[in-house]
This record gives sequence, C-alpha cells and structure tokens, in this order.
Amino acid sequence: MSIDPIDPREASAAAILLLDHVAAAERAGHRRLRAAADHFHLPDEARIDDRTAAQLGEVMRATVVGVDAAVRDHAIRLLTARGHAALAQGLRIAGSPFDRVVGAGLFRDPALFGELFARVRLDAIAHGLPMMVAGDGPTMVARLAQSSDRLVAAAAVAMLAAQARRGSVVEGIPAAVELARPLHARMAWWVAAALRDMAGAGEQIALLDAALAESVRRAIEPQAELVPLEIAAMRLAQAIEPQGDEVSALLAGAIGDGRLILFTALVARASGLAFERVRDLVIDTDGARLWVVLRALAVDRATIARIGFALAEAEPVRDVEGFADRIDVIMEVTPDAARIALAPMALDTDYHAAMLALGSAA
Repeated sequence: MSIDPIDPREASAAAILLLDHVAAAERAGHRRLRAAADHFHLPDEARIDDRTAAQLGEVMRATVVGVDAAVRDHAIRLLTARGHAALAQGLRIAGSPFDRVVGAGLFRDPALFGELFARVRLDAIAHGLPMMVAGDGPTMVARLAQSSDRLVAAAAVAMLAAQARRGSVVEGIPAAVELARPLHARMAWWVAAALRDMAGAGEQIALLDAALAESVRRAIEPQAELVPLEIAAMRLAQAIEPQGDEVSALLAGAIGDGRLILFTALVARASGLAFERVRDLVIDTDGARLWVVLRALAVDRATIARIGFALAEAEPVRDVEGFADRIDVIMEVTPDAARIALAPMALDTDYHAAMLALGSAA
C-alpha cells in the first residue's frame, strides 16, 4: 500500500483550516450549551409560548427588512452616482443581514426586544378581544375622526392611518419601520455594519463606509421617521384629555372596539404614567396592577368587570374565575389608596427600574 506524498504547504494550510474549524465549533458548542441551560432554568411564567415566539420572529424579520431596504437602496444609489459601480453591485447582491444581526445579539438589547415583544403581545390580545360595537355603527375612533374639535379629529385620523399602516403587510414590500428614533438608529447602524461585512468591498471599504453612514443618517432623520402607532394613540389621548367620569366610558369604548393601544394610551394619559409602563400592565396576565391603576382613576365596577372579562376572553390563560372572585376586593381599594400604592411607578423610568432590580436581588 502506498501513500502519495502531500505537499507540506498544503498540509499546513489544511491543518490551519481544521484548527480554525475546531475553535469555531468549540465556541458554537459553548453558546448552544449556555442557551440550553438558560432555557432549562427559565421559570414557567418567563417562557414565551411558541405562537408568540413565531410572531415575534416575524416582526423582527420584517423590521430588519424595512431598515435594510432603506439603508441599502440609498447606499447603492450613492455609490452608483459616485462612479463606484462594482461596489454598488456588491452591495446589491449581498444577502439579507437578518441572520447576522440576530446572531450577533441585536435583539438581546432589552429596550429593542422589550418594545417588539410588548407590541406582539398587545396585538395578540387585541385580536382576541370580543367586539362590542353595536350593529354596523362606526367605531369610537371613527366617531372621533368626525369630531367638531379639530384637534381631536386630526389626531383620530392620524391614528387610523397609523393603524392601517401597521396592519398592512404586502409580500415583497418591506415593512415600514415604526420605532422611536433611538431604537431605529441602533437597528440601522447594526444593519449597515452587517451589509459592510457582506458586500466584499476589499480595499475600497472606506468608500462603502461613507455611503452606508450617509444612508443611515438619512434613514433616521426626524422628518423621515413615520409616527409610530403608539405615539399616534398618545396624541389622540392627549387631544381628548379625558376627565373624571369620561374616563370609564372612553376605556369601555376602546376595549369594545378592540383598540387596545388606544385603551393603553387613555390609561397612560389619565394616570400620568408612561405608555410603555401601562402597556406592561395590560399584557401582564396577572392583571392586579392594572386593576389598581384603574381604581386610582376611580373607574367604576361595571367598567372594570367589562375590561377584565374581555381580556380573559382574549387570553384564556387569564384566570377569569379568580378575577370574578377578586372584583369585590378590587373595588374595596379606594382611589386614594391606589394612587399611593402606584406612586413608585410614576417615578423616573431608570430610577424605578433600579428600585425593581435592587428589590429582586434582595
């Protein structure tokens, strides 16, 4: 048996590749093991169900696709106009940056993940709410769009437009990116960095960097940013400025129309709490904090019952029998006592987060 001699240079190159592969496999194995351990030790209440995880993945992908389209297309136009056709072509044929930014940990950012997760949860609950609009009459927001108060009417029209934009998904057309400027900017820079790696610019990397940077800055310019649905809802709530007895009727109307984002905005405006903080209470299946907020607003028993049963119908995981048993206790909480209990939630967001972190670490 004879063995053909191997060129030492080829053997060396092959050995280096093998060792590199082993090192990469070792790191990948460590990441998988750590992820498996994290998942195993998650308490049941912290686990994301498969449906929510799938919807969250779709929202993440659509958002990255929207940012990618805005940044990439403009950079290609810049490079072409500047006479760098080869660079433009390299950027044009580069694959999607989604897997790369996900693998690098973009969505591990608590603010970005929290925003998209909360949107998915709120949307899922809203879709499950029983519709309570009488007959074929217009919804509450449609009626507000016809208000004699021009500020209210304009805000309602803007919210309807934002809702339509958020709800329309056309295959092949990138989704509109509706994120607050800091989150939009973070995602745009990450996408640009991923495109930089995939475009194969070589020694012309500085030219590509310049085009991508200019494209990112253009994408996140305030005037180019669409108004997110959440902000449109808050503007409508501010225009309505619910007072006293109006609060209960408006909340019941928003729930009855399935407008959970508007419901959240109305609670936030009336209570003085941040939209994001109220949204966290609405998506919390326990519900206790939401009921106390509503009592702080002096919401009546019938409205709280209507809201509680609607949320339970939207999400069967909620304990509807427990809620029915607890409603008497909820109504025993006076508005003054509720406001005192909720005072820490009205503090600065970072201050409140630090309080919670220290409390959970004790």
